[in-house]
Amino acid sequence: MTATIAKATKVRAKAAPAVEATVVPAEPTATEAAATEAASQAAIVPAAEAQAISRWEAIACDIAIAEEAAATKRFDYRDSWDNKQARSYVHGLRLLKGKIERARKDAKAVHLERGKAVDENAKLLEASVQGLIEPHETAIKAIEAEEEARIEAHRAVLDRIAALVEGVETAPDALARLEELRAIDTTTLEEFSEAGANRSAEALERLQTLFDTLAAQEAERLELEALRADKAAREEAERIAQIQREAVEAERLRLEGETERKRLEAEQQARQEREAAAAREAQAQAQVEAARLAQEAAERRAQEAAEREQVRAKQEAEAAEQLRQAAARAEEARQQRRDAFVAALTATLTTMDPGTAAAAIANGELHPAVQVDWSML
Repeated sequence: MTATIAKATKVRAKAAPAVEATVVPAEPTATEAAATEAASQAAIVPAAEAQAISRWEAIACDIAIAEEAAATKRFDYRDSWDNKQARSYVHGLRLLKGKIERARKDAKAVHLERGKAVDENAKLLEASVQGLIEPHETAIKAIEAEEEARIEAHRAVLDRIAALVEGVETAPDALARLEELRAIDTTTLEEFSEAGANRSAEALERLQTLFDTLAAQEAERLELEALRADKAAREEAERIAQIQREAVEAERLRLEGETERKRLEAEQQARQEREAAAAREAQAQAQVEAARLAQEAAERRAQEAAEREQVRAKQEAEAAEQLRQAAARAEEARQQRRDAFVAALTATLTTMDPGTAAAAIANGELHPAVQVDWSML
């Protein structure tokens, strides 16, 4: 029993550690709402925690009792009564398990509620302090913003001085930037005046050098462009003169070509006329020759037809004679077979009486050539 109580005490210690209530004292300058809220939460939360802790202690005792009783539980699960008792015992343990889950949720809800109360109280207190800070913080930030704007304006002037020497490509551009640089008053830059004066002097020197260099380059470029324009004018005049000479030569060649073309066309026409006359004459001769050849061919075909007719008649006569001779030979052979059959049949019938001969004829056994046509009977 002592061990069971010790175990229950150990379970209570692990399940729900006690939490001391802490009340945040209100500042004399805090709002009355924050102080009232903090006092009410400090009074409510410990009571809820005490109730949760008592639930854990009761559950720990129930578990210790259940563990001690478990050693005495023996059931014959095949026996209907013991099986029912075992089911009832398991159901009671499940109810105990359900109590643990409900106690866990209640304890967790207590801590969550206290955390919310602390957060709300902290927000109210922070808002009170922030109300004291904001007037001074706003004035400080305004001064900081003015200082940043002043410094930014001076730095913008310094950056502009440095940027004036960048990207200069022509003498007029360099001259315009020199004028802009001379218009900048660096004495207004306060603590940046010395830096502005130094940077302005450097920029002035560089821009003046760029202006001198670019002006010389542009003068040289203009001179080169004039020389190139003069050269281009001379080349253009020469090109036009060459085009005119080529046009005259082309016209001369065109006229010569036209004359040559007409001459060739005349020769071509005369040749075509001669060829056409020769073709007509050759066609007439070909027609006469074709008529002669056609006549000879017709006569030759008539002669060949007559010869073929004679050959055909001769072949037909020879074929008729061959057929006649074959028919005569067939008739002679048939007569010989008939005479032999009559002789053989006579010899057979002379050895048989009439009934036997009639039965042999009816059965088709007398001779292979002697068969009765039963369809005639």
